[in-house]
Amino acid sequence: MAPELHPDVQPLAFLLGTWRGEGTGEYPTIDPFSFVEEMTFDHVGDTFLCYQQASWSPIDRAPIHFERGFLRPGLPGRIEFTLAHPIGLTEVTEGALDGTSLELSSTAVGRTTTGLTTTAVIRRYRVDGDVMRYRTDMATDETPMALHLEAELHRVVA
Repeated sequence: MAPELHPDVQPLAFLLGTWRGEGTGEYPTIDPFSFVEEMTFDHVGDTFLCYQQASWSPIDRAPIHFERGFLRPGLPGRIEFTLAHPIGLTEVTEGALDGTSLELSSTAVGRTTTGLTTTAVIRRYRVDGDVMRYRTDMATDETPMALHLEAELHRVVA
């Protein structure tokens, strides 16, 4: 039996479940690309949501990217999102929760010696029923903040 959702994360309940869909990526330093993605928000009955993401090529199903993290309430009306990427990068973002929309900006980006040169990230999520749309902007050591990813995901019904 699944644990009861902690009252502190009740405002984030609209995210719970698995979301799947397609998106596009671009950046001034790369060729545009498309991807298929699956994102899951789950809970263990504590004051945070667990997050995992995977994306792959729609052509040959080759893996493109993975993320793991935690989403939790911060100060009143604020959300904190911590993420780890397998490309030698960690990301801490914070922002506002407005109904079923989140807008998060990085407050810290950590990199390993060989990690991706990302310096800042802005993530925007909007959920309308069983449809999630998001946009991710990114800055690197060499490139100012620019659009990187956009996708539309649909809630997977078990």
